[in-house]
Amino acid sequence: METISVIVPVYNAEKWLRDALASLQSQTYTDFEVILVDDGSNDGSAAICKEYCEDDPRFRLISQSNAGVSAARNAGINHAIGDWIAFMDADDMMPADALDTMMTAALKSGAGIVAGGYTRGIPHHMPKGKGKNLTVPSDTAILMGLYQKRILNNPWGMLFKSDIFKGDASLRFRKCRYEDLDLFYQAFERTNKVCILDRIVYYYRDTPGSFINTWSDARLDVLDVTDRIVAHMEQRTPALLRAAQDRRFAAHFNMLVEMTRHGIENPRQLERCIEVIKEQRVKELTDGKTRLKNKLGALISYLGMPAIKLICRLSR
Repeated sequence: METISVIVPVYNAEKWLRDALASLQSQTYTDFEVILVDDGSNDGSAAICKEYCEDDPRFRLISQSNAGVSAARNAGINHAIGDWIAFMDADDMMPADALDTMMTAALKSGAGIVAGGYTRGIPHHMPKGKGKNLTVPSDTAILMGLYQKRILNNPWGMLFKSDIFKGDASLRFRKCRYEDLDLFYQAFERTNKVCILDRIVYYYRDTPGSFINTWSDARLDVLDVTDRIVAHMEQRTPALLRAAQDRRFAAHFNMLVEMTRHGIENPRQLERCIEVIKEQRVKELTDGKTRLKNKLGALISYLGMPAIKLICRLSR
């Protein structure tokens, strides 16, 4: 039986941690270990982790000084002994058949990565898909992720063959925000194909104070991340360059809007975003794979900053 290592970074998550760990304990697929990485919590999280480790030998605790979610996930990878690796955040949950569903799909498809669906919030009943799994070459999956046809850059809600990480010590989460976007395409490159599930395997808790729902300058990390993706594809996989440019355009336009909406005065970064938008907007309008949202952004950009500011005021 194939084994799974589930890596859970934990930082001040006592409000939700028991729900998260209970959802793992209730998995119908039982051949797994849970690696809890306490990232210097100063609430009751460590005590809850120890409680689960004492009650269930499948749970292991690693403690470290606070170094961020990337370092916590990397520590988990380095300690994982499973044939497969999955990730879960400490404030989220998995339905009881999540690991079973992903493992069944992995073995049936022969894919090195399985990507399941997710839902925001904890539903009162289990949403069911149509059960039509899609197995595609890894380049196709990267293309889908970069064009945002499917959210494939989140490490949670996925199952990775452990060799993807264990076979290359350089493949680790970078210390930045949007670390998941920074890693996904590199992980996909290290496998032959990806199986995309039409099933919910993850419950994402969308908390009001979360990183994506508030402004901090760390959100500008996405500009560097998408610049790196473009540079990577230019050098390694030119066939995916246009998709990388599309993702870069989306990131720069979104940050331009977010800085404007939050009244952020950062002339250098604003100019950086505007430069990329102007450089890429014709391609956005002529590329048939580009999302409508990106095409609208490209069109609006021709109207200049007054139009963008007006849209931001109306969207508040």
